[in-house]
Amino acid sequence: MKKLISGKYIRLWLFVLALSRCVLAQVVPVANVEELYSVVNNPANAGATLVLAPGTYWLSATDPYGAPRPNGGRIEFQMDMSLMGVEGNRDAVVISAINLPASSFPATAGPNAAIRMGRGQNAIEWLTVRDAAKALSNMANIDAGLPPADPGGASIVVAHVASTGSFRGLNVTASGSQWVNKTLEADITDSYFFDNVMEGVRAGSLPGADGSIINVRMSGNLSWGQHIGWLLEHNLTSDSTVNAVSSGNRFYANAVGMFLLGALSSTGNSNGNTINYEAHGDQFTENNTRVIREVGGLVVITADNTAKGVGGSNNTVNVSLWGCRMLDNSDTDFRAIASRSNFGPVLADPSLSQNNHITIDIHGDGNDNGRWQPVEFFANSLPGPPDYGNSVTVIE
Repeated sequence: MKKLISGKYIRLWLFVLALSRCVLAQVVPVANVEELYSVVNNPANAGATLVLAPGTYWLSATDPYGAPRPNGGRIEFQMDMSLMGVEGNRDAVVISAINLPASSFPATAGPNAAIRMGRGQNAIEWLTVRDAAKALSNMANIDAGLPPADPGGASIVVAHVASTGSFRGLNVTASGSQWVNKTLEADITDSYFFDNVMEGVRAGSLPGADGSIINVRMSGNLSWGQHIGWLLEHNLTSDSTVNAVSSGNRFYANAVGMFLLGALSSTGNSNGNTINYEAHGDQFTENNTRVIREVGGLVVITADNTAKGVGGSNNTVNVSLWGCRMLDNSDTDFRAIASRSNFGPVLADPSLSQNNHITIDIHGDGNDNGRWQPVEFFANSLPGPPDYGNSVTVIE
């Protein structure tokens, strides 16, 4: 297993990053939505921290005189730009995208959102973003999908934020050839993702981003009221990696609390991908809303094939759980399947997905009775046998 960044270094990382922004960044006060648009769309404000006064900022596709706004009214960060609300009160500043029409979210090769990051080092802290409800199914309130200006990739911070009312709360994804062999660093801390249609947070690689690396550190977040609380995935990509270190997060009242999807193959193949997930004290409880066919607390599938003639091989998911709690979830608290080829409307060919592996390392548990007693389901291959070299290994 690839060595992950230990959870004990998360706070130090955030402190150093925050200190560097405070020392180096120009601070620009913003009082209303017209000032917000003026400042954020000015390239001269690259590197600035925008500090928003309390209130609701209603995004719109046109200005008060009817002229079209840049980017369809979306907020797209300049290089190294950050957005700050009122420290200590994430409800004091609200950015609402409810008035943005569907035309403000044009179909692109990758995600789109009301607020977009991904140029250098970007951060959003201490505010609420909501209601990008007219966005298409690949969209969100917030994403990190802007083309990276740095040849190595990009770094984002989402801290003390609430995101609700969109198809997704937050996208942390590498998408398209612009992300080939690049790295996206993400710190997501003390944030609430709730009542979004699909996922609270999605992190991983999307079509075209072969060889990309997503390093995500998540601490003290809550995710509830969605189809999937948190998704780590590789979708139609190859040779890509997600490294996730998670501590003290709660996933509850979703259909699936957390879903690790090592390789989704639908219109093409996904091969050679890796997900490393290390969790300390995470909780997966009462995920039992049956709005999609997939249900449960923690679901891990290495290769998931949903069409004939495609498959995924040589993919790996490593799961390390330290004192995690899993209770009262639908069907299973913990499900792990190395290769699945029978979930879509058409039965895929299991022989096209080979040598996919899950390793689960369990260190204690967080259940009240002091014993590890989740409802579990583990399978090397569905359908099967034969297993075609696919395997689930559990170490307790």
